[in-house]
Amino acid sequence: MSNSAYRAAALLVATLARLGLRHACLTPGSRNTPLSLAFAEHPDVTDWIHHDERSSSFFALGLAKATRRPVAIVTTSGTAAAELSPAAVEARYGTVPLLLITADRPPEHRGIGAPQTIDQVGMFGKMVRRSADAMLTELGSGEITELAVTTWNGAVRRPGGPVHLNLGFREPFVPTDLTVPEIDMLADAPTRRTLDADSLRAAAAMLSGKRTLIAAGPFDEPGFVDAVTRLADETGWPILADPLSQLRAGPHDRSHVVSTGDALFHRGRIPGLPEAVLRFGAPPTSRAFTTWLEDHPHVPQVVVDEVDGRDPSQTARLMVAADPVGFAEALSVEPAAIGWTEAWTDADRNARRALAGMPFPSEPAVVQTLAERLPAHSNLYVASSMPIRDVDLFFPCVDRPVRMLANRGANGIDGLVSSGLGASATGTATFVLAGDLSALHDLGALAAAARLRLPVTIVVVNNDGGGIFSFLPQSKLPRHFERVFSTPHGLSFVPVAQALGLPAVGVDRHDQFVSALDEPGPLLIEVTTDRDANVRLHDEALGRV
Repeated sequence: MSNSAYRAAALLVATLARLGLRHACLTPGSRNTPLSLAFAEHPDVTDWIHHDERSSSFFALGLAKATRRPVAIVTTSGTAAAELSPAAVEARYGTVPLLLITADRPPEHRGIGAPQTIDQVGMFGKMVRRSADAMLTELGSGEITELAVTTWNGAVRRPGGPVHLNLGFREPFVPTDLTVPEIDMLADAPTRRTLDADSLRAAAAMLSGKRTLIAAGPFDEPGFVDAVTRLADETGWPILADPLSQLRAGPHDRSHVVSTGDALFHRGRIPGLPEAVLRFGAPPTSRAFTTWLEDHPHVPQVVVDEVDGRDPSQTARLMVAADPVGFAEALSVEPAAIGWTEAWTDADRNARRALAGMPFPSEPAVVQTLAERLPAHSNLYVASSMPIRDVDLFFPCVDRPVRMLANRGANGIDGLVSSGLGASATGTATFVLAGDLSALHDLGALAAAARLRLPVTIVVVNNDGGGIFSFLPQSKLPRHFERVFSTPHGLSFVPVAQALGLPAVGVDRHDQFVSALDEPGPLLIEVTTDRDANVRLHDEALGRV
């Protein structure tokens, strides 16, 4: 029996491990046997076994976000490979480094109707930063090493993203020797985008001495919080802090941080007209702020983002494709007039008092309770749709460091629970805030949570349908709204989770919710709310601002 397929796969895996790969998600299959065995045998790679490729890929995505390092996903051929597409999309637009490794038939078996064979070459198209197709057994050891290095660098080079390796294998797949090769090499550090001196000067000219508002969008990189808070202190600029900016939670200086920007812009309660806006990272969650930018195109906006072209309001005067940390550290300008930050932080305190004390059970109260109870150094992984908007509106600044994560690259609800489960694979207590549709979309993750026994608490806010549509114009369509848009399902998630072996509890009182949050994971907590009441509560809360 030949060992050539395994030896080639083992060399590829050993090289990736030497470069820094520490986690791989494996799913069952025959064609991927050499790859799965190579990952399972390597002592420096932790393998995570999954039954569902889609859930596996989102688990990898959450783990990659949590570790800020690439994670490999391995599948067999056919539709198993296609299951990675949704996670590839999110990783592409969310700049998450993933290694999508799909096993395939050899070239002579492609395009002739062989079973479990589809066209996998370049199957992810523009959603990956690099794609390669190879027969590892036909490559020399130097070529396999080079393939691993170029694949790794494609994923980690800033701003980061997914890459695809499609690897053909001929039988036999099962080796007689599982030796792990040793690799003597060092990884190059990923390169960040170079800060252009001309762009820095142009930005300084637009911002210097102005009443500038810093808009800190979703951005999660070491050094950013310190760099932007120092900049705010030096300039006297307030910081409109998206929850995913990591600026709301932690012991850092928050004297310039505004956490109620969505409410202030929604109600027209901003304490003065900014003369300029400096945005870091991805566009903020707040729709009210984006609308304000669209309505005030005369206010110059500088966008500093490693990803080109992220300007949904089409109002940026200057787009700087650079590392926000380096830009914040390098920018030197005259400060704003005295009192500019104080006006914003005073308005923020007043708005936060108006938003406080929401009744339980309600979606705002769930967020406020999480803010009160999440342990230090935990993760909060938030679903798109209503949950991230409620976190933006109702999660105040807190002293405890809490890392907030979400799949906001493509803003979909797919794979949310799996992603949060992946984030918990670091050993960090992780709380997933999911709507009922995002939980329903990812039921397989509940089975994985029960099996893997990771420190994850899944909070499902169940309003029996798509609650966000109650805030949108579709709610004015009475004939079709409930069936077509709200899509009620009538399910409770507690018995579903329990049937899958996952401990679960339903709560309808605040003290029950607090007690459940204090329990170690894995655990599912279901909070049942009412969609119509939720709209009224939001309207009343914003009306008090």
